[in-house]
Amino acid sequence: MKHTQILRNAPEKDRTYRVEYNGKELYDAKIMEYDGGCWAKIKIENIVPSENDKMYKVGQEFDLKLGYYKFYEVENNK
Repeated sequence: MKHTQILRNAPEKDRTYRVEYNGKELYDAKIMEYDGGCWAKIKIENIVPSENDKMYKVGQEFDLKLGYYKFYEVENNK
């Protein structure tokens, strides 16, 4: 059975967010799919230069466990 509870402060589908892990900014990602629960499918749109930037590629899509990350809305969202 799929968990569908909407998380407090959950990112919204089709919006772009700066994603942070353990206080470090990683990338800007668009939320491609999210319909509740703990996971969302994201697509990387911009990589923040850091020690981890070689791990990611622009256009890369994957499922992300939301509880481990912080999301900050990117200003150019429509």
